[in-house]
Amino acid sequence: MASVLINLVSGDIFLLRFAHSCFYDVEKAKKAMEVFFSIRGSSPELLNNRDPNSPHMQKILSIINIDLYRSASSNRWLWFWQINDPGLEKYEYILDVKLFFLSTDAHFLDVDEISDEDIVVLDVKDITLKYLTKINLSIQRKLSKYQDEGMPIRLKQIHVVNAPPFIDKIYSVIKPFVKKEIIEMIHFHPPKSDTLHKYINKEDLPLEYGGTRPSLSERKKETLELFARHRDTLMREDLWRPSKANSSTEVGSFRTLAID
Repeated sequence: MASVLINLVSGDIFLLRFAHSCFYDVEKAKKAMEVFFSIRGSSPELLNNRDPNSPHMQKILSIINIDLYRSASSNRWLWFWQINDPGLEKYEYILDVKLFFLSTDAHFLDVDEISDEDIVVLDVKDITLKYLTKINLSIQRKLSKYQDEGMPIRLKQIHVVNAPPFIDKIYSVIKPFVKKEIIEMIHFHPPKSDTLHKYINKEDLPLEYGGTRPSLSERKKETLELFARHRDTLMREDLWRPSKANSSTEVGSFRTLAID
């Protein structure tokens, strides 16, 4: 089972991502791999039918800007997400989560370097209380567990920028699904604030956040090119997922996988 799954990725670099993300604690790395595969194996609604050129993925891409950028000043990656849909008329939560998996998978396929830190910046300038009617709590639970326990990254900071006064109401719905360690990483920045600069250098920030890099809308071309490069692989329904013939207990075979 393990060897089959490992063959779907770039072997050593795949194992190294998990080992590195867990600071080379082998048992923690094995557990992270179990979460990674088990959630992906039980989430066809998030990982199937995600051709970036399909109408439904083009729909969510039309209102979401994503940029994955390696810092110019240090060995860390910055993950930017920005919504551009003031009335949330086009926004669909499940498509947003599907896009998250698509973009992170594309990053892991494309980049061999392993960062010492990962920083997430979420721009919620167009979020309204209507967002509460969009959230699917079952999917949110899966997503939070995957992000908290399964992704092979060293998450260090999460910044919510352009946070409206009512962000606490939205946050209160999501917070129960988030581990304490992650909660302590979250920083909120109100509109027209420059507090983000205390954490991230201007040379690493897009124009809209007072930085010197191109805007997220300009950088979107890079993201689309990333998807195009790996489109065939991203469309595979067996990518980093246990086969349908394998039971969930077989995912546990990673407990015996030697990665030290």
